[in-house]
Amino acid sequence: MQQPPHPRLSALLFAAVCVAGARPVAAAPQGGDGTAANHPGAAVEHLIDQAALRGMVRFLADDLLEGRGVGTRGDRLARRYIATQMQLFGLLPGAKDGWEQPVALRGITAKVTTPLTVVSASGDTLAFQAPRDYTAEAGHPGEKSSVDGEVVFVGYGISAPEQRWDDFKGVDVRGKVLLVMNNDPAGDPKLFAGPKRLYYGRWSYKFEEAARRGAAACVVIHTDASAGYPFHVIQNSHGREDFWLPFGKDEPTMAVRSWCSEDAARRIVALAGHDLDKLRAAAEHRDFRPVPLGVRAKLATDNRSREIESANVVGKLEGSDPKLRDEAVVITAHFDHLGIREPKNGDEIYNGALDNASGCAAMLALARACGALPKAPKRTLLFVAVTAEESGLLGSLYFARHPTIPRKQIVANYNLDSINIWGMTRDIAMVGHGKNSLTALAEAVARRRGRRLVPNPDVSLGLFYRSDHFSFARNGIPSAYFKAGNDFVENAHGKALVKNAYTRTRYHQPNDEYSPKWDLRGAVEDTRLLLECLLTTADADAPPRWAPGDEFERLR
Repeated sequence: MQQPPHPRLSALLFAAVCVAGARPVAAAPQGGDGTAANHPGAAVEHLIDQAALRGMVRFLADDLLEGRGVGTRGDRLARRYIATQMQLFGLLPGAKDGWEQPVALRGITAKVTTPLTVVSASGDTLAFQAPRDYTAEAGHPGEKSSVDGEVVFVGYGISAPEQRWDDFKGVDVRGKVLLVMNNDPAGDPKLFAGPKRLYYGRWSYKFEEAARRGAAACVVIHTDASAGYPFHVIQNSHGREDFWLPFGKDEPTMAVRSWCSEDAARRIVALAGHDLDKLRAAAEHRDFRPVPLGVRAKLATDNRSREIESANVVGKLEGSDPKLRDEAVVITAHFDHLGIREPKNGDEIYNGALDNASGCAAMLALARACGALPKAPKRTLLFVAVTAEESGLLGSLYFARHPTIPRKQIVANYNLDSINIWGMTRDIAMVGHGKNSLTALAEAVARRRGRRLVPNPDVSLGLFYRSDHFSFARNGIPSAYFKAGNDFVENAHGKALVKNAYTRTRYHQPNDEYSPKWDLRGAVEDTRLLLECLLTTADADAPPRWAPGDEFERLR
């Protein structure tokens, strides 16, 4: 028998819809001469306000959604809520058969049965404990994963012909256990964009390249500097269910994908008579060659696999120009988070309020404003709430591979992932600054609004490859992703300290919860700026272009 609706859930749904659901018709903002301000979205940007953002975040981050884990009740509730809001804001269903684009996923849970053990040629043995020293996840859908192979240090594990860089030098690593550094070489500004990180520096690339070369396992060495977050973020992933898009028939796989702490890596190479710092220093040069360590690593897991259905939610605002309405600008935000896990300080629900209930709220606020426009922009707008971002950008990757309109007709993507909850700033940061013509457009919009567009200061963290806009970029579609600035209008030092502490203390933790103390004035201004960028792109005569020589230019 179906359970009656939970009384608190019913009340919360009603309140959230009342806060953000109506399509209010209010007077357009007036200029000093009594005329409407002269920029795209001026007539409706006042609909992007703190009340709407707060109401939508508060619902999506509530405990009743149980952290919005993929394929869970919270996943379904979030999708239903988002689709309902889109409909209330005047959007049309944008998927093939309605509001949802089904995304089939495979969930794999790996349980370590043989802990990581490293044995030297003389029989000396090191035993490691998960997740204290390492993590392990299955890299294929089989029932068991078993590793027993020589450990080979492969530096950054990069093969980049266009950079004349090859860490493998033709060495056969089939069946080996690769020990690899995170990030990419940064010593030469002429290589790998200098201090900026290219996709070669992402851990996902390391695993993909290792699988392509037939390795049995790949172990990425964690450091706070190279990852951009503490090791406890990695530890949280151990033993959890990992999600994959369906495996292709000829898709390269490997038995185990792993991270280890820097201390564990030091102990492994020391057992082989090497010094980790010297190995890493050698790996900064083109002439580096893989170093077989002469020690063997053993590790095994039992894997439980299941098929899961989730979905992307797609809403559409049809364009008004007969010649351009078949083209579209896509706006994305991921609605998933980590669900329910082992409790920390008595809290087992990973609410993901900032990451990314807040981005979903901002996307819906944009939909609210666009749905109230006196006239739709020339190009169609697609608002897509994507699933499984935390599992490897899977929902956005599926949409980019199987878009609801022909891919060549998608001219740009704007992505929202964690908004400014700390207050107003004079600047706004752009991840991927300079990669495509959306940079110049955003600079002009920011300048007109009395603000500055700045490159994201954390260029070494590879943030361009860590959220859903990357799925569009790797399919050739110019994309943009903005983050909160650092030049706070009020209490600059104190707010910067609180903002910078988020990754260390709240990122992917149960205490990423909504608070009425959030200062959303900056989020309102950032989202209004994005509205103007979005509508300017949708009305432009020519679509955006990648910068000449950019790594994604050839894909367009």
